[in-house]
Amino acid sequence: MHKIYFPIHLDGGNRGCEGIAKGTALILGEPKEKLLGLCMDVELDRRLGVDEYVTLVPTRPTSLKTKLINKRIRLRRIFGFYEDYIVEDQYTPFLKPASADDVMLSTGGDMMCYGNNQIITTNEMMHARGVKTVLWGCSMGPSNLTPEKEATLRHFSLIYARESLTYEFFKSLGLKNMVCLPDPAFVLEPEKAELPECFSRGDVIGLNLSNYTVGADTLDTAFGIEVIKFLDYILTKTDKHILLVPHVFWQGQDDRIISHLIAGRYSDYADRLSLLDSEKLNYQQIRYVISQCYCFIGGRTHAVISAYATCTPAIALGYSIKSKGIARDLQLPEELVVDCVNDIKPDCLIRSYQYLIENYDKVKFILCSLVPEYRKRPFEAKKLLCFN
Repeated sequence: MHKIYFPIHLDGGNRGCEGIAKGTALILGEPKEKLLGLCMDVELDRRLGVDEYVTLVPTRPTSLKTKLINKRIRLRRIFGFYEDYIVEDQYTPFLKPASADDVMLSTGGDMMCYGNNQIITTNEMMHARGVKTVLWGCSMGPSNLTPEKEATLRHFSLIYARESLTYEFFKSLGLKNMVCLPDPAFVLEPEKAELPECFSRGDVIGLNLSNYTVGADTLDTAFGIEVIKFLDYILTKTDKHILLVPHVFWQGQDDRIISHLIAGRYSDYADRLSLLDSEKLNYQQIRYVISQCYCFIGGRTHAVISAYATCTPAIALGYSIKSKGIARDLQLPEELVVDCVNDIKPDCLIRSYQYLIENYDKVKFILCSLVPEYRKRPFEAKKLLCFN
């Protein structure tokens, strides 16, 4: 019986990882006994319901050797040296049972947008053993390319790009075995949850921010200033309510930090600005809350995907190719992707919001026209996985 391995699942502390795991399981239509996900927090993923879709395999306690290497790495950044021990500690035991009948899916969406990492090491390990590997629902741009990434891209059995800009870039590299389909999380349905009180008071703007989009765990940054100007505008010039929607809770990139800073800054507007206790909600429940918003503004890709998937007009705060690519494939105006990193223009967020309001019906029509069929397309990926 073939098995499908997910070594980069991590855990639902990033609700996007949860969304990818659940969406992928629905697309494949395989029993959870065949789907094995390496998980850093099994207790959390059980609470979120991931274990109903995927068999969770806990990561092993980190060995003393790796802990010592971790300490050294803070002084000497030698990625490959460090990665060897991580593979020995975690990925080798997890992937060791895989045979030529099995498949390894490298999930994580934008993992290839960052430095050389475990996508490369796990793919090379499985490629050397003759195990089929798939780069699943990925995004990557020219600025992310390294010689090591280009080499490993050629060793994947299949590459599933989740938007056309990545697909076109990979084609320019001469890669052949590729498909372009929407992100697997698009297939998930919202799960009804109790709505915050703000929804009973008027139209709600959902807002997701992180230290990736703002640039730090503070609002004292170039884009943080734009966020403040936007919030001042909404709270003083409109009657809309703001709902802050954290979507990632991992240490070092916890969305709640920025959300709490904003809530504290605008404590005088407590009747107009609320903070969703989304840590208690799973991905599909957060999707339901987002679906009830008048519009949504988000930095986390899978939070924005929840808006798109429920035809909720949205602004993507883009810091990599993925935001532009997904918006482009949904035929959304480029004004609805705000660069929050490389080219921050004065009043960019206010102007994008004003554009959305002025073209609200048009944007809603585009989404309602395209999204129903768009959400079906990821299921095409199943027939591309050929099992012996």
